[in-house]
Amino acid sequence: MNQTIPPEIVKFLDKIDSPVLLVKGEPGSGKTIFTLQYIADQAEKGYGIYFSTRVDTKSLYSQFPWIKEKIPPENIVDATQSIMPRRMEIPHILTFSSLPDFLKGLYTLIEEKKNMKTHPIVAVDSIDAVAHHVGLPIEDACAKIIDVLKNTGTKTLIVTEKTERTALDYICDGVVTLKREAIDDRLFRELVIEKLRGIEIENLTYYFTLHEGKFKYFEEFRPIELTTFTHEPHPPIKDGKGTEFHEKGLFSTGSKYLDEIVGGYRKGSFVVFEIDSGVPPIFHQPSTTVENFLMQDRGVIIVPCKGLSPIYYFDLYTVMVGREKVSKNCKIIVISEEPQNDQHEPWIIYTDRDANHFLETVNKAIEEFKKEEKDSILLFFSFDKIESEFGPENAEKIALEVISKTRIEKGLCMGTIFPSTKINIRLKEMADYTLKLFSKKGRVFFYGITPPTVIYNANIDFTESHPKFYLTPIT
Repeated sequence: MNQTIPPEIVKFLDKIDSPVLLVKGEPGSGKTIFTLQYIADQAEKGYGIYFSTRVDTKSLYSQFPWIKEKIPPENIVDATQSIMPRRMEIPHILTFSSLPDFLKGLYTLIEEKKNMKTHPIVAVDSIDAVAHHVGLPIEDACAKIIDVLKNTGTKTLIVTEKTERTALDYICDGVVTLKREAIDDRLFRELVIEKLRGIEIENLTYYFTLHEGKFKYFEEFRPIELTTFTHEPHPPIKDGKGTEFHEKGLFSTGSKYLDEIVGGYRKGSFVVFEIDSGVPPIFHQPSTTVENFLMQDRGVIIVPCKGLSPIYYFDLYTVMVGREKVSKNCKIIVISEEPQNDQHEPWIIYTDRDANHFLETVNKAIEEFKKEEKDSILLFFSFDKIESEFGPENAEKIALEVISKTRIEKGLCMGTIFPSTKINIRLKEMADYTLKLFSKKGRVFFYGITPPTVIYNANIDFTESHPKFYLTPIT
């Protein structure tokens, strides 16, 4: 699916006759890339006209080479260095000593591009600079430009750095504001639709990135029923003997994206996933790492998150690696006061609500895996569940013991914590890696606290034969 320009904006510019969209935002918010992206997506070849007071032609093509086909050099009116455009390949000179001269030249340029099938798409970037050059208030300059363009049948995008509400908001048919903010000292971007005349707006806010010099918004995460999904297990990212990971004393995260970000997990380390409310359950576990361990026939011991049954985990990893691998390599600990003798699965271990007995159960499962000559063991514990069952003091005791054992035996220990978990601070102090997940309007985002990283959008593609986890940086 095309995830560049939000669908409501595309629909608005297609449906309205000679539409004018005002693109607002402070410097660095992404206005220029948004505008160029729309032209690249929607203009017929050679039918994008870009009036630039920000970037000269050479720099424009250097930064955004993908626009050249839709906006050839003769369609770029370059006003960055002179009152006249440079490197023009058509016999037009547009001066900015007066607005009428500019409008006449722009009208002539548009008319030369028009044909019976299509109309040009015109971008004025920015109206603030045009108004300054001709000595008029921004509102007056904008109104006169719109009057001309409305009679040409063009689609027009007008860029301004004025973020407050002004007369421009009422002159134009549509208004979008691009914003950049800081989350934990990390860049985050959003687009807010203020107005689209004649269009029903389903989403007022879109979150986006300018990664690789292109505008891309993030889709809402849409989970599927695991029972409806047919899987084809794929080869693991090997990190055993003879691999670069092994030589460096690392485990792969199980995701090439995450490996690039954190470099893998050091053997014997403790990894904390700090998860905010609203994050879907499928992100409550390090599924790619668990999958990678299971596929390499290593041992995995899981304590499920509060509110999630062991069946959920079994079904999830069955989808990813197959029933046989899960049954053979995975143990899920269920904390219960009553012994469960009526049903027994080889992958379920029951323990009561005594902290010492719980630790004995964990150690017994580890020893059983060792007897099976598993070369490494992954402990994945949900500390919200452990704390709710044993209390904060015992939960910390359990954490200290399993982390210590992991460090000695060079395995891997991973834990999830939530805002309600009382021992969060202590666990993060003990962690070698701390990774944060949060959600906004159904979109899931991720960043590293230790090691520090930018914010990424996290998503899972279920359209292929195997669910594919991927991360897109916000830049």
